[in-house]
Amino acid sequence: MPTPQISKKKLKAIVFTDIADFTKLSSQDEQKALDLLQTQNEIVKPIVEKHKGEWLKEIGDGLLLSFDSSLDSVRCSIEIQESLRDVEDLNLRIGIHQGDIFINDDDVIGDDVNVASRIEPFAAIGGIAISHKVQADISSTPEYTTKYIGQPKLKGVSQEVKVYCITSHGLPETKLSDVSAKLEKKTNWFKYAVSVAAFVALLTYYFMPKEKEVPSIGILMMENLGIEDNNFWSRGITEDLIVKVAGAGLIRVAPMREILGIDPAVKLEEIAKKLRVKYLLTSSMHKKEEGFDLRCQLIEAGSGVSQYSNKWSLSNDEAPSIVVLLAENILKSLNVVSKSANAAVPTANIDAYEFYLKGKYRFEMSENIEDTEIARGLLRKAIGLDGNLIPARNVLGWTYHRTGKYDDAKEIYEEALNLANGIDDTLWISKLLNNIGIIYAKKSDYVKALEYYTRSLEMKEVVDDKRGIGRTLNNIGNIYRGKGHYVKAMDFYARSLEIKEKIDEKRNIRVALNNIGICLLIKGEYEGALDYFTRSLDIYKELGDKWDIEWVLKEIGTTYFLSGNFDKAIDPLEKSISRTKEIGLEEKELLEPIVYLFLSYKYAGRKYNLKEIYVLLEKTEQIGYEVNYHLFKLLEEIIYLETAYTQVKERANKFKPDVRAIFFGYSIPKAIIEEWENIPK
Repeated sequence: MPTPQISKKKLKAIVFTDIADFTKLSSQDEQKALDLLQTQNEIVKPIVEKHKGEWLKEIGDGLLLSFDSSLDSVRCSIEIQESLRDVEDLNLRIGIHQGDIFINDDDVIGDDVNVASRIEPFAAIGGIAISHKVQADISSTPEYTTKYIGQPKLKGVSQEVKVYCITSHGLPETKLSDVSAKLEKKTNWFKYAVSVAAFVALLTYYFMPKEKEVPSIGILMMENLGIEDNNFWSRGITEDLIVKVAGAGLIRVAPMREILGIDPAVKLEEIAKKLRVKYLLTSSMHKKEEGFDLRCQLIEAGSGVSQYSNKWSLSNDEAPSIVVLLAENILKSLNVVSKSANAAVPTANIDAYEFYLKGKYRFEMSENIEDTEIARGLLRKAIGLDGNLIPARNVLGWTYHRTGKYDDAKEIYEEALNLANGIDDTLWISKLLNNIGIIYAKKSDYVKALEYYTRSLEMKEVVDDKRGIGRTLNNIGNIYRGKGHYVKAMDFYARSLEIKEKIDEKRNIRVALNNIGICLLIKGEYEGALDYFTRSLDIYKELGDKWDIEWVLKEIGTTYFLSGNFDKAIDPLEKSISRTKEIGLEEKELLEPIVYLFLSYKYAGRKYNLKEIYVLLEKTEQIGYEVNYHLFKLLEEIIYLETAYTQVKERANKFKPDVRAIFFGYSIPKAIIEEWENIPK
């Protein structure tokens, strides 16, 4: 038998992958595990080829790859993790090392191959661990950030290895608590230092002041001491100040919507209790022809002690600096160091700033579509005077977003994002990434949506924005809901709800409640859905919030309708339709509630006119399977049932087999399939 020929050694970047929990999966469902390996190969091979990598071998559920450079290996590994992020059960850990490999007739060998395989367990699930050699190669490339993990115990490996994890590109960070047992122990001096630190911490706990909690503040509505027409100044400055201070990160700020529900005549201590904050900022503004007279006071509500107060005058040209000046003094007084990257005034153009505040005020106070168009005109004037005024672009985008014109909104958000990136404004980058992610989700582009949400989450973590993290968890839940993973979606919503309840953020508590209600509604758990929607509606009423209330009324009416309680469905559906028309939402938003309302009339024995349905059908391009099914029930035209059946099948085909089976068991898909298949062909 001929002796195998060993090739000349080659310096390579070596990548080793492993599927988390694959052994457990194999023991439970061997065929599913085999299918998973096939899926892995189908997705990963083209990515490896794209990055000029070499597919060396498959080792059980693991892969051994090589690249000519560390950068190529890292880029490829990141793309692999991004591509597998939405593939159920295909959760990889990846380890990368650089070194010499030897290739013989049947195998790939070498000390450095062993190192790559030993580094992989130090990656988080969905993450990437790298050796110090790879870290040194990519450290000069700004787009990559890493975190040092430690020096692992590597039996049978002669060289010293230090391990890092990649923390950029939305990759999960390795938890030291998960891998500490696999790391080399330090000398006893380390244990001694830990003991000393623990002792010092104990002394600190008992003897040092305990007022170290994250400060909380309610920024009350700035009082307008001038004419009523100047209310847009006081409200706009208040709202922007709330956003600015909240963007500092390590501070809890009561949201604007809660501030709007405050009675200024109530004692400050009671206001602070209602807002769940320790400090309150009171302020006033007198707009004169030549400028502004301003007063403010930061008060600890419990003791009444003033932490900061000021009285000053500014010229008209200095108006855009009011928010920045107030924010800086608030944060300084509360010993908060802002983590937001940009503290510049939004514009130097006073006319642009005034049009921006007027446009925002008009939109927030709008009662109909005419008000919205006026607001857009004012915002466009602001942008025309200063094209770099990011807040004006954001509000303009929101006027389209809010009324369902998503393509217009996305284009405006993207223009604003480019400007924010140009000045490295962390706060606005985060907000705009999130807004664009929402648009992609509305358009069912879940891969893009998740990409933007992940990037937004990274920015929010930079400033430790708990509120923003809660919102992003909610948005990720939306992605899983769109993919049919309703149970998984509810898990993200529940985690989001937990954060929102801890910081007592009413407005976003109701968002999480709504989303959990939707999942329960789809699953046919009507009693649970109604409970969540009703809790959400109670918050709308508590806050006196008119925005989006038509939506939750529609869901309550729909829940009553689907559960067979037609009399109770009528009132919330009628109110939802009336409100939708009143604020000028696009007519496509009306079809669903009107179909459910007319069916409720039909089953309750009340009169209705189908003319409005046919008018809406001509104007509505996309209709979901639920509405098509109920159009069949209302109009008794079989084409709608056939369309609903086709849509259910098409939607189910996008799901994995296990998700598909569950989806077919839900009440409406099940009813559609049964009715269509029972019709004589």
